[in-house]
Order: sequence, then C-alpha cells, then structure tokens
Amino acid sequence: MTEQPPEPPRERHVPEEPGLPSWVPTAIGIVLVIMAALAVYTGLRYRNPTLANGIIKTRRPPRAMTGGGPPGEPEPGASLVFPENSPTAETATVIGAIAARRGLITNVLPDDAMVYVNGVLIGQAKQFNTIDEVYDFPAPGAYTIRLVAPGYKEAQYVVTASDNAQQEIARIDVKLQRAP
Repeated sequence: MTEQPPEPPRERHVPEEPGLPSWVPTAIGIVLVIMAALAVYTGLRYRNPTLANGIIKTRRPPRAMTGGGPPGEPEPGASLVFPENSPTAETATVIGAIAARRGLITNVLPDDAMVYVNGVLIGQAKQFNTIDEVYDFPAPGAYTIRLVAPGYKEAQYVVTASDNAQQEIARIDVKLQRAP
C-alpha cells in the first residue's frame, strides 16, 4: 500500500461582488453635511424676518376675530392646555386694575407660571413677555388675569380693554410670592 500524498485543498472560486468606487462614500458624507448645514441655517432663519416680509404686503387688513368661543380664548380652534393638569393655589392676591386698548404682556417670575384669562388657560407667562408676543384681547370688556405657579401664591389682575384707554398694551410685571 502506497501512501498517496494529501491532496492540496481546493480553492473555491467566489465571484467578487462589484464594490463601490472610493469616491461614493465621500460624496455621501459631503451631501449629508450640506443637508445638516441647510437644516441649521433654515432653522435659525425661521425666527428672523425674511426679505419677503418687507416686500410682500397684504391687500386686505386682517379680519377681526369672530368666533363663538368664550372671552379670552386665543383664537377659534386653538389648542388649550388641560386645566385639570394646572397647579392650584389656596389664595389669590388681587393686585390691581389696568386699562389697555389692545393686549397684554407679562413679565412674571417664575416664568413658567400659567396665565389664565377669564378662567381659560392661555399658556405660560414666558409666551407673552415681548412686544412681538402680545396676547390680544378679542373684544372690549373686562378680563380677569390669573397667574398661577406651583409653590407660589396666585396673583390676579383685572384688565379692562377699551378703545379710549391710555395704554395700547397692558404690562404685568410681578414676582410671585412663595406659598407658606
């Protein structure tokens, strides 16, 4: 019996899959970086006035709000925060009465205090703290403004909206006191 030499292992011929050219991953990376830069750029520009804001003018004046909602509602169909999730306080401090023709600005500490107009929650105080973010009264009349924050005493104002008021916009500046 003669020993036969071991057979050399056969190499299997695996067909090579065609690979991507070396420039394709680089091009994909460049496109992704450009898309990210555009997203950041447009996100920053969104809050600033655009060139179109100065050029394009509407032909009609804005319509007066005509909704069947209660006084103090931001606008018909607007989303409201659920009042049952809002903080409550035991006592409210009635601070004063103010008159204005058009709207309301708040400067409240803490700035996460909730603002109620005639019992309807309209949002956080920080939403209405600049001249660009005025809460406009829907109609002339008296509005009860309540400021509520967890761990603080409530503050309450009465703002009268009328066409012959001295101020255009009522401003409420208050630092809420901690509840005992």
